[in-house]
Amino acid sequence: MRFDEEIAEFIAGPVMMVIGTCDGANQPDVGRGVGCRVLLGTEAIEVLISGWQWPDTVANIRETGEAAFTFVRPSDYRSLQLKGAASLREPTADDLALCERYIAGVTTALAEQGVPSSMIDVWLTNRELAIARLDVRAVSIKTPGSSAGSLVGAQA
Repeated sequence: MRFDEEIAEFIAGPVMMVIGTCDGANQPDVGRGVGCRVLLGTEAIEVLISGWQWPDTVANIRETGEAAFTFVRPSDYRSLQLKGAASLREPTADDLALCERYIAGVTTALAEQGVPSSMIDVWLTNRELAIARLDVRAVSIKTPGSSAGSLVGAQA
């Protein structure tokens, strides 16, 4: 699955990130991401996850190797979901810097929508950061409306 520059900019911007996984018994779990980068020249992305806050999400990725990442812009609920094979790696100093930039950007975006910082702070932490790589198989629109569920992007 290939995705264009507009999608790449959207998912790496100040959007909320919801990570859907399941365990080996197909029990669902939801976590949140705290940063994203598109791996240029590949069909993959990396999403940063607090392993302290979302241990089941990290464990499920490790166990099943699958995940769905949903990106939602707070100002208009534009939403995209990327699915594929997932794997984990340890964070680097660059990942921690990306996480801090993401937290600052999305905190501003949410504050502009009237969300109090006391609510935002509990969602966003870099504690026990894990990096999930997603080799993207499909991108679909999740924005409420007539296009919801439609696939986007060109097949590789």
